[in-house]
Amino acid sequence: MKKAVILNLSPRKTGTSMMLANRCREFLSTRDYLVEILHLYPNLKDLSPLLTAINEAESIIMVGPSYIDTYPADTFYLLEELEKNRDILHGQDLYGIIQGGMPYVHTHESGLKMLELFAGENELSYKGGFVIGMGAMLNGQPLDKLLNGKKAASGFEQFLKNVAKQESSPPSLYYQAQLKIPGLAYWFMATLMNRKIDKDRREKGIGDQAKSPYDNLEIN
Repeated sequence: MKKAVILNLSPRKTGTSMMLANRCREFLSTRDYLVEILHLYPNLKDLSPLLTAINEAESIIMVGPSYIDTYPADTFYLLEELEKNRDILHGQDLYGIIQGGMPYVHTHESGLKMLELFAGENELSYKGGFVIGMGAMLNGQPLDKLLNGKKAASGFEQFLKNVAKQESSPPSLYYQAQLKIPGLAYWFMATLMNRKIDKDRREKGIGDQAKSPYDNLEIN
């Protein structure tokens, strides 16, 4: 029986990232895998459970949200600690799953590029990943609740089949599954979002004319 470890890189133990992690575990468990899900944030002070699981696994799947174009900042801390403990990295397959609020997958893809670069420098075999747009709207609901739910669920299913076979998974899977939004509709959505952000800022006293808290800082 093969072993896989799924690392939840989200600060939340519920939500979209965990929904995807659980879907991975369910799928692989029916295909002769022993699968364990571990959470990064509760283990930040002691990463030894994660390091042990990574050492024992044949496949590593990192799942998390996209915060400003890539995984949460503490993911970098995890990767730095893995580099310090390179003896536990011995050619395991590495896959990434990243989901974010923007509909276009290229806005979140840099998270996967980061994993690919890390794998190339640290004795891991990067096998690809999957990007899901508008993940924040799901808030833990299944993929079929998205506007492009059928395509997203179908593409993700094929990605999981590739993981189970320890094969490379091409970017074309998530590009074909992304929601196609006409330019005019996208402009309208962006305008509404910006207006809401401006309204929230004004209500909190952070308008354009507000004094910057950094104005009186002394630079040594």
